[in-house]
Amino acid sequence: MFTDALSIRRFLAGASLVLAPVCLILGMITDPSEPGVEDPLAYAHNPGAVGVSATLLHYSWVLFVPGVIGMVLLVRGKGRALATVAGALAVLGLTNFSSLMISDFFDIVLFDALPAAQAEQLMQDAAQPALIAAWQLPGMIGSFLGLVLVAVAYARAGLAGWWFPAGVLVGIVVWLFGASAWNLVLGIGGPVVLLAAFGTVGVSIIRTPARRERAA
Repeated sequence: MFTDALSIRRFLAGASLVLAPVCLILGMITDPSEPGVEDPLAYAHNPGAVGVSATLLHYSWVLFVPGVIGMVLLVRGKGRALATVAGALAVLGLTNFSSLMISDFFDIVLFDALPAAQAEQLMQDAAQPALIAAWQLPGMIGSFLGLVLVAVAYARAGLAGWWFPAGVLVGIVVWLFGASAWNLVLGIGGPVVLLAAFGTVGVSIIRTPARRERAA
């Protein structure tokens, strides 16, 4: 199966594109929050489930990184400049965004040790300008915009149809809306769309012979 370094690189990139949305789906399923109910004590009462969910969500963003790098390296001709810029944006964003999952562990401890109102105030006070400007915003904007633009570049290079960036955009928008509205159906539905889009491309990367890449 692995005849050379190119084969290994393609397999790792393709597998990452499949596993990343799978981890996102599982992370949403294992989140102990009840759909439509914003309960600040949900995490304190379910530390085990929160730990599993936060870890899966963390690795969902981490696993997108090698997948994005793999896609960028495959783009030739049209879309190459866009792929390079979008890839850098996505990698920086995903790196920042994955680190934000650690806040779930602080939720567990704070809401378990302190009254809910005091714990909530501490979490709000921790949202310093540097955290928002240098971590949250670059993480979210870089991740989501970068992933969409990398998909656009990949399609522009003729490596996938335009259904790919469209699927990535729809999946992200649906997931964001579902997560913010505490809607479990949309919160899982968005990642399922991402799995269909990235998974199809990931499998295609794995199955395409490495010699095509050399000839490109």
